[in-house]
Amino acid sequence: MAHSAGDERGDSMRQALLGGLMLALAGCGAAEVAMAPPNQDVAGKQFNPPPAGMAAIYFYNPVSTGPAIRVREGPMFIGQLAPLTWMRIETSPGWHAMHCATSDSANWTSIRLAPGEIGFVDVEMSPGSLVCSIQQTGPDAGRSGVLAGSRARQQQ
Repeated sequence: MAHSAGDERGDSMRQALLGGLMLALAGCGAAEVAMAPPNQDVAGKQFNPPPAGMAAIYFYNPVSTGPAIRVREGPMFIGQLAPLTWMRIETSPGWHAMHCATSDSANWTSIRLAPGEIGFVDVEMSPGSLVCSIQQTGPDAGRSGVLAGSRARQQQ
């Protein structure tokens, strides 16, 4: 069966349109951040206690879509969380100011940790929200959020 020049132009136009649509959809995916090695992901999901006299904080992002969110503990930049990622830091006990930021928003909270305590902090930007949120959660929600995600690489 012979094709006319008009059929070939139509096929080319459809292919170009389909290619453009696929590129646009690829841009709608989840934000990407540097990931920690798999052995660090496994080790962190053991929820081991912090070293003696210290406390630990798990930052986790439980949502499935959204931007990368920068996380700070006090003046220290911890790293970035993408959807379904987490990070852990070990720190001194006491009050800790925490900050989340995206290119368009910022928010903060503070928590108090006792020696040996493990705290969990939900950091997310829910669909439809205009600002990131950062809040302490209980151990059950925190462990579930960490187990559902993968460990993001922390700033060294």
